[in-house]
Order: sequence, then structure tokens, then C-alpha cells
Amino acid sequence: MNVGIRAGLVALSMSTTVYAETEGRRLATLAFKSVDENQDGYASLEEQMRQAENFFVSMNAEDNGVLSWQEFSTWGFGMEDVAQESGREQAYETARKVVFDLWDRSDDWKLTEEEQRRGITADFFQADEDRDGRLSKMEMLKHSIINVTLRSALRLDQ
Repeated sequence: MNVGIRAGLVALSMSTTVYAETEGRRLATLAFKSVDENQDGYASLEEQMRQAENFFVSMNAEDNGVLSWQEFSTWGFGMEDVAQESGREQAYETARKVVFDLWDRSDDWKLTEEEQRRGITADFFQADEDRDGRLSKMEMLKHSIINVTLRSALRLDQ
């Protein structure tokens, strides 16, 4: 391969990696800020549950209290552009299916509000590294199952 072409491909790969990391971090920070309703720098379980309830209602097109995978898949966590730009659409889709499957305790590929609440609660306590009953931005970004799963899917150095 021509040295110039190889250098161009390396530069393109690096710029895609930088874009994905920067944009992913920006979107995750925005997600944290939207959960932190009182802007105290922490996300409480109650704040997360209110946001989850709002998301559930917005996704539940059939208004039946149950999300199908199709309904859940319309909620993209805001990272679709990052996945597309980095060529990681399939990994991103799989990561979203993993989150759905983890929350779907009845294993019927339908997500009830109760299953979502249980999933959010488990995720909250998993992410609460210092066990103070609230999540700092760093705890949410580094340890939340949703963020870990999506970040792993979008990682370009694999």
C-alpha cells in the first residue's frame, strides 16, 4: 500500500477515534446533566427513576405499559451518530440489545415498567462506587451498565 494512502487511513482512523471519544463523552455528560434535576452535581436514584419513567412513556407507542424490543430500539441513547461515524453500528445495536436483555427479567423480550425500574435500580447501585446513595458524574459515566455497554460497543481500539 502506498505510504501516503496508509498515512491518510491512519489519520482518518485517529480523527474518527477522537470524534467518537469526544462526542461520546459530550453526550454522556449531557445525559448526566439531564438526570441531575436539582443541579447539585449528583444523580439520585429518585432523579434517575423520574427520567426513566419519562423515557418509558415516550417509548411506549402502544401505551400498554410494556415495551417491545422495537419500541425500545427507537430510543438510541443519543449515540447513533457516533456509532455511524465510527462504523460501529452493529456493535452499538448489540449493546442496546444487551441492556434490554439485562433488564428483561422475564426473558420474554418485552420490558415492563417494573423490569425497567429494577434494571435502573440495579444499575444505580452498581455504579455507586463510594456507596453514598448518589452518583457523581464520574461514577455514572464510568460504572453505569448502560454507559459501560455503549462505551465498549463504540470503542475503536479493539
